[in-house]
Amino acid sequence: MPSKGYATVGLKPSIINRLQDITDKNYPGMFLPSTLIMMMNEVKKGYYSVESHNMKLDLTGHYNTITIRSDIQEWLEKSQEKLGEEYEKKYRAKCFTKFVSYFIVNLLESKYEASNRSINLKESDFTYLQKEYQRQKEFSHEGLSFEKFVDDYINELFGKIKASKEILTI
Repeated sequence: MPSKGYATVGLKPSIINRLQDITDKNYPGMFLPSTLIMMMNEVKKGYYSVESHNMKLDLTGHYNTITIRSDIQEWLEKSQEKLGEEYEKKYRAKCFTKFVSYFIVNLLESKYEASNRSINLKESDFTYLQKEYQRQKEFSHEGLSFEKFVDDYINELFGKIKASKEILTI
């Protein structure tokens, strides 16, 4: 879609700073517009959804514009059509630029929450899983792929965690 063109969007300095912080943390070396592209794609793929958070933004200062791809602009406009009334009631965001400010911060907060619910594995964790996979492969002659084995293994761990939570809350 990049061949469709580009658009600009105005953001206040506090929003740009937050966007820069998440770019530095999650996408080191990327430009802000690239971060928006990646986050839009993550939302479209269902990795997380943009939830409304209780907040009051500092919208002081002059608007700064950033150049974004037109597909990001279209996504923001569709999001405003979908969420506009809710944002107007909750944040008093009547204009597009104010909506975009709150939407981007909600996007960032939703990504942060989603990353808190994810499991981070180091390479050494996969070494253990590879050894366990080889051991299981020796006992079972099924054509189980490594990816399927890891999914089953992690689902089994989640089941044990859930059972432990239920036992501990009794």
